[in-house]
Amino acid sequence: MVRTDMRGVFSRLTAVYGGVFSLRVGPIPVVVVCDVEAVNEAFLVQGDAFEDRLMPPLLHYAIGKKGSFAFDNGPVWKARRRFGLSAMRNLGMGKSSMERRITEEARILCESLKSNRLGPFNPNGLTTNAVANVICSISFGERFDYDDPVFQNFVANVHQAVSSISFFSLGNALPFLFYSPLYSDFRYLIDFMKDTVQRIVGEHRKTLDDHDVRDIIDLYILEIHRQQKCGEEIVFDKDRAWRGIFDLIAAGTGTSATLLWAFLLLAKFPDKMKQVQDEIDRVVGDHRSPSMSDQDAMPVTMATIMEIQRFRHVAPLGVPRRTNKEATIKGYRIPKGTAVIMNLWELMMSPKYWDQPEEFRPSRFLSEDGKTVLEPDAFIPFGIGSRICLGQLLAKMELFLFLTNILQRFTLQLADESLNDVSLDGRAGFALVPLDFKLSFKQR
Repeated sequence: MVRTDMRGVFSRLTAVYGGVFSLRVGPIPVVVVCDVEAVNEAFLVQGDAFEDRLMPPLLHYAIGKKGSFAFDNGPVWKARRRFGLSAMRNLGMGKSSMERRITEEARILCESLKSNRLGPFNPNGLTTNAVANVICSISFGERFDYDDPVFQNFVANVHQAVSSISFFSLGNALPFLFYSPLYSDFRYLIDFMKDTVQRIVGEHRKTLDDHDVRDIIDLYILEIHRQQKCGEEIVFDKDRAWRGIFDLIAAGTGTSATLLWAFLLLAKFPDKMKQVQDEIDRVVGDHRSPSMSDQDAMPVTMATIMEIQRFRHVAPLGVPRRTNKEATIKGYRIPKGTAVIMNLWELMMSPKYWDQPEEFRPSRFLSEDGKTVLEPDAFIPFGIGSRICLGQLLAKMELFLFLTNILQRFTLQLADESLNDVSLDGRAGFALVPLDFKLSFKQR
């Protein structure tokens, strides 16, 4: 499958043209925003003009946007987002019930890591399964065994799909290629994911109990019934219920990529790992699991998580927006219907905002006395404005609880053959994921 990593290209263009420049992707005019001032002017000051999403043509061919939480626009999107936020809160996002759910999944993951006696291995599968189980429990009402072949196949396909294409894939310039042999593997991934979610939604319809809401699918179906009963405008299509759930699953597994980067970076820089472990030992000890209430007493851990997100941001070019009316950025006129990309990679890696950005240095997020966590304006890992990540609270909980539970129990070591040649380049698609690597999880 043909795709292009545009991070370096954009960095060179930024050096020549500054924080705002334009180009074309096939027939699509695109403006790239690369500095904090332009980002704030566009997505905060003029947020209403830049709140629409542009759905990449290849994805439009594959699954369409009708029913989407991520790619629909206008009043329909706002209604779906309100529903999504409400549903996530009702199911425990940001609450102790969700914390218990994630902590239990972290315990199961640690047990699986402990039982691995095969030496160094690629942690991709186990990590992705664990993170996927959290969003699956919210979306499908159940978690799955890591060795469940259907679950393994589904999660692997989701992971492969989000890392295999980008907005700059050849198929977005020539979307009819979706039906060509060039994209046969991608068609299989999409069809498998779609069929799996559709089947689960169908089963939920048959077993729905108004008085025993299990998950987001139930809430979605009940919302359709409520709108029909009240005679309201139907913004949730009963035949496309799978589409919104599809978005949630795809986005919800993104945290696994950040955790994989965390494992790789901490194994590569063991001094940084030891600093986090020392803090865990001091604040939590070994007699209980870490808790979200420990965060304020763990500035080194929080700064390390933030540096992982900065150093290898998993959505380096974000998801394209589209202007719904004419606007201006730093004096440049942006016509209605223009695609706009927030270049998070440049914000996170530019020497304009960070001292020695290519150096992995968690202390950059700490005050001089090391007791206070700092959050610079250029650090926006979950986006900004009205389209800020729907699940950011969930992602923050997952990152903290999974990472601290693992580092409380294990020390990470790169396999001997990876010590000198492990790559930090990553594989760039919609998500930036690490190239394959092997780790040993040594019990502490």
